[in-house]
Amino acid sequence: MVSPQKDLALFACVLVGAALAASPAIAHERPAVVTQAATDVGPTGATLNGIVTPAGRETRYTFVYGTTRYAAHTPIAAAAGGPVSARIEGLQPQTTYHVRLVAFSRRGVGWGDDVTFTTSAAPVPVPPPMPPPRPQPVPSTMLSGAPPVLAQTVGVAVRSGTVRIKPPGATTYVTLTGAASIPVGSLIDTRAGNITLTSALPSGATQAGIFHGGLFDVRQTAAGTTELALRGTPPACARARASTAATRKRKPPRKRLWGRDQHGNFRTRGGNSVATVRGTAWYVEDRCDGTLTRVSSGRVSVYDRVRRVTVIVRAGHSYLARKKR
Repeated sequence: MVSPQKDLALFACVLVGAALAASPAIAHERPAVVTQAATDVGPTGATLNGIVTPAGRETRYTFVYGTTRYAAHTPIAAAAGGPVSARIEGLQPQTTYHVRLVAFSRRGVGWGDDVTFTTSAAPVPVPPPMPPPRPQPVPSTMLSGAPPVLAQTVGVAVRSGTVRIKPPGATTYVTLTGAASIPVGSLIDTRAGNITLTSALPSGATQAGIFHGGLFDVRQTAAGTTELALRGTPPACARARASTAATRKRKPPRKRLWGRDQHGNFRTRGGNSVATVRGTAWYVEDRCDGTLTRVSSGRVSVYDRVRRVTVIVRAGHSYLARKKR
């Protein structure tokens, strides 16, 4: 590897040759040159500094620089005498460079001492802060036609009326038209509509049930049990028996749900009981005195959450899981 001193000697020979070619006189007096410390040193640039005392007229100067050899130089410029400088760019971060100031005239070439400087490290780019996630609007068709995925999504098809869906994280309902695949945890409003709900089973098969007349969120376990939990405003249970017409008008919708399935694995959860059904038509309602389960066909296994007992309710019968007093 050629040393900085040898590179400088070669560079000086070129300058001397150019000076001698311009004048028949022999160079006997050279410009006085001092190389000073670099300033404004950054990751990729620096300002080179020095002092030139001219020898004769038309003295010019340049800075030669490099890492292991003087591989580059600044543009040649005229030196009037005194401080000189030049800005260089395109350097490598965290790298030591050698630099010398060289001045020449018709009387010879002068050069300053070798001075080193080290560029700074490149700044680490800081990614811009991520904006907080915003709930994305859910199209009314959602994932139309996609099959249900166990414990992740269920299929909902509108049979009649108006059906609204509010997926998890959404702030508003969307009206469902036709069939759609919706995520587990969605809120389904069938108070003015009728749906067929399809969910996946661990075996790869699916099960379906018909539901209407209620507001509920849909859940599903890894075992395939699909649970419909009643939602809505709790019943207004006034202590007084009498009620005026105005009070009746302000009465909120009842928390209830009708359901029918064909040997599926569904259950409905009310405030005081959980009804597990298979091949059954049933009705569940949260009332002031408890949760009522009525069976019109098949049978339902009702777990009374207050008494902590399980009751089998057959067709034509009902069971009231009373509130805790």
